[in-house]
Amino acid sequence: SDISGKNFKDSLNNTTPGIQIWRIEAMQMVPVPQHLWSFFDGDCYEVLAIHKTSSTLSYDIHYWIGQDSSQDEQGAAAIYTTQMDDYLKGRAVQHREVQGHESDTSRSYFKQVLVIWKGGVASGLKHLETNSCGVQRLSFNRGDVFLLDLGKLTIQWNGPESNCMERLRGMTLAKEIRDQEQGGRTYVGVVDREKEGDSLQLMAIMIHMLGPRKELKAAISDSVVEPAAKAALKLYHVSDSEGKIVVREVATWPLTQDLLSHEDCYILDQGGLKIFVWKGKNANAQERSGAMNQALNFIKAKQYPPSMQVEVQNNRAESAIFQQLFQKWTVPNRTSGLGKTHTVGSVAKVEPVKFDALSMHVQPQVAAQQKMVDDRSGEVQVWRIKDLELVPVESKCWAISTVATATYYSTPTS
Repeated sequence: SDISGKNFKDSLNNTTPGIQIWRIEAMQMVPVPQHLWSFFDGDCYEVLAIHKTSSTLSYDIHYWIGQDSSQDEQGAAAIYTTQMDDYLKGRAVQHREVQGHESDTSRSYFKQVLVIWKGGVASGLKHLETNSCGVQRLSFNRGDVFLLDLGKLTIQWNGPESNCMERLRGMTLAKEIRDQEQGGRTYVGVVDREKEGDSLQLMAIMIHMLGPRKELKAAISDSVVEPAAKAALKLYHVSDSEGKIVVREVATWPLTQDLLSHEDCYILDQGGLKIFVWKGKNANAQERSGAMNQALNFIKAKQYPPSMQVEVQNNRAESAIFQQLFQKWTVPNRTSGLGKTHTVGSVAKVEPVKFDALSMHVQPQVAAQQKMVDDRSGEVQVWRIKDLELVPVESKCWAISTVATATYYSTPTS
C-alpha cells in the first residue's frame, strides 16, 4: 500500500490535550482505541501526546519500534512521524523509541506498566509480557540532584552533599519541563536526602518506582564529571549543498544558540547517550524530511547501539532538555523578568528618607529611632524570584545579591 498522510488526518485530533495511538497495519496508520492500549512486539506504533500550556498547545510524536517488527514497518513509521509533524506545522518534538529502551517521557503515558504482547497484527496473539518503567537507583550519589519524571508528578531528589546552585538548577529544569512539556499540569515535589522523613508520600512513590533504597555512592566532584560530559557534546552540520547529504562536525562545548542557522539542519551528539536532530525553519525540504534518516545513518557510522534514543527538534519548538545543552538559550517573545509595568491614574509623591539599614545591626538605638518592631528573634524565610515563581533559599545560601527576592518575617509573640 502507498504511504499517505490522508489516513491519519481523518483520525487525528490536534486540538484536544491527551494521548492518541495508531498501529502500522499494511503500511497504513490505524487508530488504537484507548481501552486497547497495549503493544505487539512485532509491530510499530505512532503515539501523539498533546499538552496544553498557558497560551498554546505543544506536541510530542513518538514512533515505537517493536523488536520483531519488519524494516518496512519501521520505515513507514519514520515517514509517518515526519508527515504528522508537517501536518502540525513543525511544532512537534519527534522521538524514536525502541522496545526495551523507551524514554522516560513515553513511559509516563502508560502509568506504571507498558503492556507488550508477543507477536503482531499479522501473526496474532501468543502471550503477554509486561515491562515496568525500569528506572533504577544505580546512578544516585550523595553529591548530585536527580529528577524523576512520572508525567503528572516530577520528584526532585537532592543529595546531601549537593550545593545550592545544583538544587536551584534542578528546580528550574523541573519547572521548565512542567510548563513547556506537561502543560503546567505536573506537580513538582522536592525530597532532601537529609530530610526524607518529612516527605513520606514522595519517598513511598520513589521506592515503588525505583525499588528498595541502596547505599548511596560517594559524591563525584563536578570538576571531574562536568568537563567530561561537556567535552562529549558535539554539534554536526547537515547539508546537501554539494548535491548529496554531507555531515560535518562544527562545534564542541561550549555550545551557543547562534551556532544553529535557520537555513540548515544539525545533529547534536550527547556523547553517545542520546542523539538530537535540530531542523531550521528555512531548511530545504530534503534536509528536513531526511533528518531522522541522517540521525540513523549517524548512529551506524558511530557504531552506536541501534536502540539509541533520537529526538528531532523543530526550530522554535525545542524541548527544555535540548535547551539545557547550550550555555544560554533565548526564546523569542518571552519576557525577561517582570517586564515593563504601568499604573493607571496618579501616584502620590513620597519623599525618600535616607538611612543606613546595616547600621541598625550595630547601633540598637538607631533601630529604636526607626521604630523596628522587635529584637530580630523571629523566624525568617527567604525565596528567590525565578521565572515569576518563588524558589526557597536555604539559610546557608543567604547573601546580598542583585537577584530579586521575597522575605517573610514572623514577629515572636511575647
